[in-house]
Amino acid sequence: MQLADDRTEAAVLPMSCAVQRRLVAACVVAALSLAPLTALAAGAADVDALWNQPQGVSVDSAFYVVQAWWDGLTRATGEPTQRGLAELAQGNADLLNSYTLLQQKRSGAGPQPVAVIDPFLSSIYNFITGSNAKAPVGSLLSWANQSLLNLEGRGSTTDIVQTLLKDYGSQQAAAEHDLAGGTDLSALWAENADRDSAFLVKIKGVTISSDGLAGSLNDAGQSTMAIAAKKHADDKAKAKDKTDKGNKGQPQGNGKP
Repeated sequence: MQLADDRTEAAVLPMSCAVQRRLVAACVVAALSLAPLTALAAGAADVDALWNQPQGVSVDSAFYVVQAWWDGLTRATGEPTQRGLAELAQGNADLLNSYTLLQQKRSGAGPQPVAVIDPFLSSIYNFITGSNAKAPVGSLLSWANQSLLNLEGRGSTTDIVQTLLKDYGSQQAAAEHDLAGGTDLSALWAENADRDSAFLVKIKGVTISSDGLAGSLNDAGQSTMAIAAKKHADDKAKAKDKTDKGNKGQPQGNGKP
């Protein structure tokens, strides 16, 4: 009997180890999915990378505040240049999310059906009642999410977009502080500010007067243009300084002694 017990114990141990490894792997994957990726490596500056950051929770989800809190927490642990670039990337994400949300509002898209469950339930419900419901579970989840958004003070599209535009300004100011006196990134920042200005115009194109966003968009546009002008001037000054230093290092004249 002892032999049988030993075999059972030997079989259970590998299984428990395998379960532990899977749990650890699942935790790592979950953590990586929540953690924002670094905007750029310090030595490989590319403005496209500032606009292609992976997004987590949808901005119109009640759980977006948790994602934003976690992203801010992880950004705070980086060194200043890395943190500043991440802040620029987050500001860009705020603009992208604002545009997407306003587009969805203009399209009038309703609750999204839950895969598999909603088609199955709606087919039964529609057969019995003769109605044309498409997303019964999706509608329920949408109602619950909207109730939580109301509690957060983000109950309307205008509320959410205004919050995003406010955060955009905060991220720009934080980046100005973190990147001050650091690596030479004036050209990158100037190009990114130009894209921000163009994208703000694009956002204005999908807004209407009843959205009540004109003031917030104008403020964001003016501050962005001021940043772009300053960074372009800084970049030109640094380029001129490099040219002057290069000219000083060259011998003057071609005469023989």
